[in-house]
Amino acid sequence: MKKVLTLAIAAAIIIITVYLVLQIPRPGRSAESSSMISDTVLSASEEWLGMYIHGERIGYTFTKLTRTGQGLTVESRSQMTIFMMQETRSLATTFFAHTNPDYTLKDFSLEINTAGHPTKIEGSIENTSLKLTSYSQGVPQTKTFQLKEKPFFPDAIEELIKTRGLKPGDEISLPYFDPTTQSQSPAQITIFEPEDVLVNGVAHRGTKVQIRFMGIITFMWLDKDFKLIKEYSPALGLEMIPLSKDAALAEIKPDQAFDLLSFFAVKVSNPIPERKDLSYMKLELKNIEIGELQLADDYQILVSKKPLVIELSRPDIIKVPALQIPINDQTEFLKSSVYIQSDNRDIINAAHSIIGNEKDAAKAAEKLVHGVFKMLAKNPTPSLPSALDVLKTKEGDCNEHAILFTALARAVGIPAKIYVGLVNIYGDSYWYHAWCAVWLGSWVAVDPTFDQFPADVYHLKLMEGEIAEQAKVLTVVGKLGIDILEYK
Repeated sequence: MKKVLTLAIAAAIIIITVYLVLQIPRPGRSAESSSMISDTVLSASEEWLGMYIHGERIGYTFTKLTRTGQGLTVESRSQMTIFMMQETRSLATTFFAHTNPDYTLKDFSLEINTAGHPTKIEGSIENTSLKLTSYSQGVPQTKTFQLKEKPFFPDAIEELIKTRGLKPGDEISLPYFDPTTQSQSPAQITIFEPEDVLVNGVAHRGTKVQIRFMGIITFMWLDKDFKLIKEYSPALGLEMIPLSKDAALAEIKPDQAFDLLSFFAVKVSNPIPERKDLSYMKLELKNIEIGELQLADDYQILVSKKPLVIELSRPDIIKVPALQIPINDQTEFLKSSVYIQSDNRDIINAAHSIIGNEKDAAKAAEKLVHGVFKMLAKNPTPSLPSALDVLKTKEGDCNEHAILFTALARAVGIPAKIYVGLVNIYGDSYWYHAWCAVWLGSWVAVDPTFDQFPADVYHLKLMEGEIAEQAKVLTVVGKLGIDILEYK
């Protein structure tokens, strides 16, 4: 069951990522005119929200917002506590930000903390130029991005609804930059007629607002004073409601906690042999649309869309072309990023210490798979990992294994990327999981968490990429059904 616990943490990371992404709607504060030009404090307010999944409280957020003539100053803190198989894991975030008078984002600082795994991201925006600095284990990395438009600050959404006089039937699109995923996407906002919404079994009347961001839909209901009644994300059953400070901070007891293991398991009606050495599998995915999912790959074939059928085959490494490193192909997947610091000297040294003088790409990739598997203690770690953090702490679950392997492979010139999807461990259920693929003339899946080169056909890829892409898996959580049609 330790494997299942590790995979359940992978699912918890999806929750954490989506929660951080869904900081868009933060209503519930009285609006002041943005035409003021002094820096005198005009108003200040505080808000406590409880965070729930399917009715079970898993954490809270606290936000303090101060208005001056120069814009908004925001301080926000949150904490999630997750219980799984008698183990407790907590993750806390601290967020500071300033806006311009028109509520566009000026600068911000985000800290994400779990035991031994701190992450900090700072950013400042000048016109449409964003300077972003991330810190992993205290090591800074700075990059500059050119944004398409000046992004609005999420706490300003309710202000814009009020000041623009938006009414039922209106739709607007706002540019938004998410510091967690370092990506910019439009937030589509639609206003609906007032309706009754239940909060703790009590009906409240409020205007319904829909926010669509990064493929994830969130609803919120506002009272006549534009204060938050409730916020809800259907993909996870994730709910945010106003609470008193004492209620928000009340201890979450293990016997009252949400059962992540049950929620994230995708049961199959026709179990298969546990971890048999299969070369082929055919699956039907039910209750979902393809949407933005990336289901097709070199060894994962989309057979039909209706019904949604996938064929998976195990690569024959003997038939893979002999490539030497560094590989001068698929160069997009050789680049360093905020979380995959493949150009860092410690990462480079670690990669070369594992592969030694090996120049054959396939053999070097296999050595890296085995090396990461042996290097990392298999400890559930609810964090947003970076390769440097994992290299220092030498522990983690599938997310940590995948991100460190990707950085090490890129460091020695092997194009690599991260896959997110599901894996069947015991034959009767699929669990959410992260693994990798390397370019060896074709994209070959590998799994450093389970020491597999190549990864077996018990893996089903849904998305590939870093956090911004991984979060899109939430569109299928709680809905996906899997039928195993054939295997051999």
